[in-house]
Amino acid sequence: MNKRNRKSGGVKSGRQGLPPFSAGSLFAAIGGFGHAFQQAGADLLWANEKDKHAVETFRANFGKTIHCVHKPIEELTVKGDDLAPVDVLTAGFPCQPFSIAGGKKGFNDDRGLLFLHIIRLLHEFGDKRPKVLLLENVGNFKTHDRGRTFKRVQSEIQRAGYWFGEKNVAILNTATHTKIPQNRSRIFMFAVDSDVFQSNTIEFPEPLPDGSLDSVWEYLDHRKKQDPWFYFTSESQYYELFREAIEEYGKKRVYVLRRNYVRANKANQCFTLMANMGVGGHNEPVIRDRWGIRKLTPRECARLQGYEDGWFTIPDAVPRRQMYKQIGNSVTVPLVKLLAERCLEFIADSRNYTATKARRRA
Repeated sequence: MNKRNRKSGGVKSGRQGLPPFSAGSLFAAIGGFGHAFQQAGADLLWANEKDKHAVETFRANFGKTIHCVHKPIEELTVKGDDLAPVDVLTAGFPCQPFSIAGGKKGFNDDRGLLFLHIIRLLHEFGDKRPKVLLLENVGNFKTHDRGRTFKRVQSEIQRAGYWFGEKNVAILNTATHTKIPQNRSRIFMFAVDSDVFQSNTIEFPEPLPDGSLDSVWEYLDHRKKQDPWFYFTSESQYYELFREAIEEYGKKRVYVLRRNYVRANKANQCFTLMANMGVGGHNEPVIRDRWGIRKLTPRECARLQGYEDGWFTIPDAVPRRQMYKQIGNSVTVPLVKLLAERCLEFIADSRNYTATKARRRA
């Protein structure tokens, strides 16, 4: 089946008579975490995002049933914004302070300090704090500043009352853990409430067997001419660079401009989708179809993040540049769904769930 026509199946909330599990999402963006947890069977109760364009996309897809708070996390409060207690809290906190492209300033960058507001909110929830935290950042997060950044994060999470150590961290790649052909490595972190669970034994998913990847061409609209805006003309600044590379390496590949040269992805994948791929030039995935050389459309990029055509709406009012930014900043939904399933299975474990119920009665 063509991947663009695949729809979300989802799983009904609740497991064998147990109450449905719930999730809340900080730095929610367009809702990748939320959609993945819904697919895994959780109820998404609320989300928080400050970017107005991302909020517009979020609301276009989740509707009015999800409590979406549009404000910076610095201004967010549990009581003031009516944040209901949830079983799982997700947060893909800003990665720019820790990324190579972003200058790697870490906690010396104001955006790096936003992590501490996650800790503040955990304290505001008090004894109703989330049972599980699922955090996400760039692949080099753990080694940033010779490991001192991670040690700070680890210490803050532990002081907030959670089991969290180095074994609860893993770098996962979209192209090794799902069938989606995008080379995208991200670090994921699990932490669990030490008042509820005796230890943190949530397991990360194993890579899929070799040969599991779909062809990247299945995700692209190569049989249909796109809007002229997406095509390079012979007068375009980088046209000749792409033309020469495509002539050398072939048409059925994805290309990207790196400084002053063009790279071809020889693994039948797409390069990592990035937030700045809509600003022109560097980091834009480019292909050649029968009508010419063009950049991938936002819809094609959304498919490569696991957003199904049958569910995901791209609002007309959101500028293309913003859509590229939103998709590049997103998580890959099927990968997060695997993690969501492990969160919910861990909470639903008979021994763990008994401890949770006992705490609720206390």
